[in-house]
Amino acid sequence: MAFFMITYTYVLRSPRMQDQRYRLPSENLFQAAYIPLISVDLLTDHVLPEENQHFLTSLQSNTMGSDPKSEIKPEASLRELRPGFRKQPSKQDAPSTTGSMLRLSLWVSFAAWIANFDNGYSGTVLIMPSYKRTFGSCEQVIDPETYANIEHCTLTPLQESLISLNYLFIALGGGLAGLTGQYCGRRGSIQVGCMLAIIGAAGMLGTSGSFLYYMVCRCISAVGIGHLLASGVTYGSECIVPSKRGLSLGLYNVGLAMGNVASSAVCAGSARLEAANNWQWKTPILCQIPLGLILGAGILMLPESPRWFMGHGREEEARQSFGVLYCQDPHSSVVSAQIEDIRSHLASERAGKKTVSIFDIYRKKHIRRTMTSALVMIGLAITGIQFVVPYTALFLKGVGMSDPYLINVIIGLCILAGSFLGPFIVEYGGRRPATLSGYAIMAMCMLILSSVNTIVGSYTGARIAMIVVLCMWAFVFGATIAPSAGLTSVEMHSVSLRTFGQANTTVLYGIFSFGATFWTPYMLSPNHGDMGASVGYFYAGVTVVVTILVFLLVPETAQLTLEQIDEVFNSGIMAWRTSVSKNKTATLPRKGDSGDESTAV
Repeated sequence: MAFFMITYTYVLRSPRMQDQRYRLPSENLFQAAYIPLISVDLLTDHVLPEENQHFLTSLQSNTMGSDPKSEIKPEASLRELRPGFRKQPSKQDAPSTTGSMLRLSLWVSFAAWIANFDNGYSGTVLIMPSYKRTFGSCEQVIDPETYANIEHCTLTPLQESLISLNYLFIALGGGLAGLTGQYCGRRGSIQVGCMLAIIGAAGMLGTSGSFLYYMVCRCISAVGIGHLLASGVTYGSECIVPSKRGLSLGLYNVGLAMGNVASSAVCAGSARLEAANNWQWKTPILCQIPLGLILGAGILMLPESPRWFMGHGREEEARQSFGVLYCQDPHSSVVSAQIEDIRSHLASERAGKKTVSIFDIYRKKHIRRTMTSALVMIGLAITGIQFVVPYTALFLKGVGMSDPYLINVIIGLCILAGSFLGPFIVEYGGRRPATLSGYAIMAMCMLILSSVNTIVGSYTGARIAMIVVLCMWAFVFGATIAPSAGLTSVEMHSVSLRTFGQANTTVLYGIFSFGATFWTPYMLSPNHGDMGASVGYFYAGVTVVVTILVFLLVPETAQLTLEQIDEVFNSGIMAWRTSVSKNKTATLPRKGDSGDESTAV
């Protein structure tokens, strides 16, 4: 009797058995005897021993008669009974994916760190005396304060602008990442990028005295950086669950900001070395080598993108990858539902085709998505960041700042501070509100920057005001544009064309970044544009134009799975009619649906 009472208390009266979906056909006392057998099987995933199956069969015949609705087949190991007893995982009882998503996000962010570290020091070294002495032209002049003969070295505006040539090779690397990512996988593409970045950095260290050789090696490194930019965010977007995608890929922006701060700090430290010491400009380059080695080896600890596996017909490996990422059994209902969703979308995209081609992104069905993604990253490139990050030190020195290295670090810290808010803004506020408000504030900052200089002049108060405005611009950029741009651009593409689409976006980003960094030295040079602080008028106007285009063309994608974003574009809905609130409604579980929607990608 005690046995039956315990069984009744812990099984029949349990919350699971009180759910109608878990009830047996009847609850008489005799049936309680075989409940523990069912409970054990549900917990252990094993077939019942043969003697227990015979017992269950005889007990069934004695207690249930021949009612077909009550018939139980013990030879089926009770697994076939589970749909009636076991509910699908819910948000409350599904394993947490936070740890796996965080690990993946940190490695993807590390790729961003390396990319922006390279971008950050390239402009700062231009004002280092040892760099000018190594690659510039030198002459003997008289010091106006001591009247002593000193060596004065300068770079031509062409040499300063040619530093931006690496952006064209970043574009080339982004394009090649479409091929390496398609055939070698997302992780393989990241490793190729690390290898090229290391080779380029090692080559630059041995090119003292030859600007040509220096640029050749820098371009090799830039091809690797292009791989990291294109493949890193693609890999992250395909692996992170939608409920965490905004927050997790927001860490990608934190990585970008930390890379910029790190390069500024390293340059500020190495600038304290003697002017004749080449390690003044070589130190930040040297840092690229261990960073690349760590990323290239560390990425192997993560699984390959399951969507890449599915695109190549390797379903079992895709299941294993999803299992690791979602902390689920590879054959669980959650993973199976995700596999089926991806399979159906791939079949829809490939209807009538055996393979996909890079040219498909320019066809009528996908051209809107391709151009929208490109717009997001082009806007990022031309609205001022390629002026603020590479050339802030050059600009501040030109307007009379005494320690441009330190101020460059401060501005980098402002971007970093904003980047910590970025993940929450883009996830809960939405991509569109973050982008539109960010561009609006940045345009006002650039307008104020130039207006103060025009009205007040170059007095000490005006210089302080310019620094404050630049810091505000940097903070807003880090909190809004940087996290939303990288995330939104990669979300625009379809499942089967994401590799090619993001490669195309990276190519265009590199080309426009090259233009922005090439024209900036000429705009600032006293012998050419001599715009000084008036450069803010130009960037304010460009930012306004980009804001209008984003409002008209870029839809809200927060809270949506990548497959639901496909449906947004297929529906033809206008971008300004999309919002986070509507997306939340779209992602609510529909009647009859099962599974944890938080783990659908």
